[in-house]
Amino acid sequence: MPIRDVLFPMLSHPVATTADSVERAAALAAGLGAHIVGVTFELDIRSPVGLYAHPAGIGGMFAAETRKSASNARDLIAAFDDVCARQVAMQRGTMYEHLLEHCTPNEVARILVDHARLRDLAIFPVNPEDPGQRSLVEALIFESGRPVLLLPETTTRQLPSSFDRAAVAWDHSRPAARAIADALPMLQAAKHVHVVTVVDEKHLRKPHSGVELCKHLARHGVEVTFDKTPAEGRTIGEVLEGYAIERDIDLVMGAYGHSRLREFILGGATKRVLTHPFTWTLVSH
Repeated sequence: MPIRDVLFPMLSHPVATTADSVERAAALAAGLGAHIVGVTFELDIRSPVGLYAHPAGIGGMFAAETRKSASNARDLIAAFDDVCARQVAMQRGTMYEHLLEHCTPNEVARILVDHARLRDLAIFPVNPEDPGQRSLVEALIFESGRPVLLLPETTTRQLPSSFDRAAVAWDHSRPAARAIADALPMLQAAKHVHVVTVVDEKHLRKPHSGVELCKHLARHGVEVTFDKTPAEGRTIGEVLEGYAIERDIDLVMGAYGHSRLREFILGGATKRVLTHPFTWTLVSH
């Protein structure tokens, strides 16, 4: 199924989504021929109940943060509408809309999940300066039933608006198979796809099944090759990052397993993957 409906969360607090991320998300949606929904939040930021009898001035501090969120939300909507309108004017974009939600910070994850369930894909802008984002990303991955495309806001790499070269982490697991199915429209659009199995890092029940996966993808019109790469003491995430940088990969794809520690299949460095993606990274569960 092609990707025709995209959700783009635009966070207003404590760190606002950047204008560059708005531009990148809109350009990517335009390249996919997808409708894009930008959702942002005016947050009602209140002091926790029973916070030391509310020290003097703390109410004003929370009121200022609430105003900051509202101002950022208005700016994000203006930037989003401007970028999307320019995409349409250049005949590069499709339909777009923005949504403004009024809620408390604790309600953001639930609202995002509700919206994501009604779309094909969520594009999430990741900023490592906001540690609270990880819980939002995990909620989308685990609860929405939809793939999540991580957009790194602070990367020094040039992020393309289309994916010519993609790398897929493959270990013959159920989550990896689901990731392939979720990513198929993007794989079909790529000029070349690398299926990558990392060896010597964990036991693989079928270490050569990547060859058969390549045949499957080729039947869907994907130009694909299979590579086995040794771990050499590194996590799978580190191996794949090095592999992608060496081959100038535009998009990395993997799966988020349902192990006891909820580890990312690309390696146990879950926090690194979700808070510091080095390029566009598609994750599904």
